[in-house]
Amino acid sequence: MRYIAVFPTLTLAQKAARVLKNEQIAADVIKVDSTRTRRGCSWGVAFDESKLFGVRMAFSNNSVAEREIIKE
Repeated sequence: MRYIAVFPTLTLAQKAARVLKNEQIAADVIKVDSTRTRRGCSWGVAFDESKLFGVRMAFSNNSVAEREIIKE
């Protein structure tokens, strides 16, 4: 099972993926289907569910603000 951190732009999703890479957390930048999010068309960073706490900490420590985190 994976989670997806949702961002409004590709650039922000890429920044988030770099932050996670620096923390040794595997992540993939993906296009998120507009039916899966509250605000329509978005980009996301997918990661393993076991890394959720680490992802939240990495984002918080690096001022990365996702729109939402959804289960894949």
